Amino acid sequence: MIWLVALACLTGCENPHDTVRSKVKARDPEVIYARGRTALADQGITRIRWGLTPYVSSSTVIDQYRPILELVSTRIGIPIDLVVGTGYADVEQRLLSGQIDVAAMSPYAYVRAKQNDDQIRVFATHVAGGTETYGAYIVATENGPVQTLSDIRDQAFAFVDERSSSGWLFPAARMLDEGVNPVTDLKGRFYGSHAAVIQAVVSGEVMAGATYDGALAQGRGSIPGANTLRIIARTKRIPFDAYVVRSEFPPQGRDALLEAIRSVSTRDSVGREALATLMDINGFMPATDAHYKTVRTTQSEVWAALAQTGGSLPPTVPPPAQLENTP
Repeated sequence: MIWLVALACLTGCENPHDTVRSKVKARDPEVIYARGRTALADQGITRIRWGLTPYVSSSTVIDQYRPILELVSTRIGIPIDLVVGTGYADVEQRLLSGQIDVAAMSPYAYVRAKQNDDQIRVFATHVAGGTETYGAYIVATENGPVQTLSDIRDQAFAFVDERSSSGWLFPAARMLDEGVNPVTDLKGRFYGSHAAVIQAVVSGEVMAGATYDGALAQGRGSIPGANTLRIIARTKRIPFDAYVVRSEFPPQGRDALLEAIRSVSTRDSVGREALATLMDINGFMPATDAHYKTVRTTQSEVWAALAQTGGSLPPTVPPPAQLENTP
């Protein structure tokens, strides 16, 4: 598979002049893990606090990530505590304040956090469905008044969060491409999660909403009526989530985390079992800040357009009570 070739090159071809022996020695996992444990111990870190964004729901992200992080914890020899934030902004604040050591963040949430603290470091991302990017959609009910993107003018619309890549930034850019201002030309609101967006569209509270391919597939299997949703527009492809360590987290600890998480893949039975709860993820790969260049470019385009209309954003509404524990 193409993604396996790319992954192998990214993880094993850092220096083409290295001998096979030197590369094997440099990549000895046990050496990397031991160095990581020593560096963490030197800073008094006996447990790693790993933050998760409730992009669907709190219970769902815990169930999805627990098997993976238990495997990572076993391999590096350090306990990992899962910390689910109350939202995108809460995870960012916890990372920047040092309340958590690591965060799995939306690409746009990472870009915004990096603007506030240049010392945070992205170290990994994942590969899913054999690709390094995913799709965001604008959806509406099959027989509703919104049949094309231009139909969303003056309609109630559900976004996810102002830090969401697929639930705000890229859909907003797609609307602008169509000549629709995502703030002034429709009645947009932030609903906090993709499940809440899907529920709002299905219930008729809004006429259309923004989500991503994985959430739509999951919603169709768990939210009554979601199978009636149709895609009326697609955005540009988006790089997958950023796995980020806080500033002052020891580099050797970061290396150990990268080594452990990229050892989890669908190429073996242990990895397949751990990844079974995360839809279509094949494995993990190293990532640097440059991986999210397209997110910064899209941010600049959207911010420039919104600045012309005062720079305001849609209001936030509380999620429906029935979605608090929706899987």
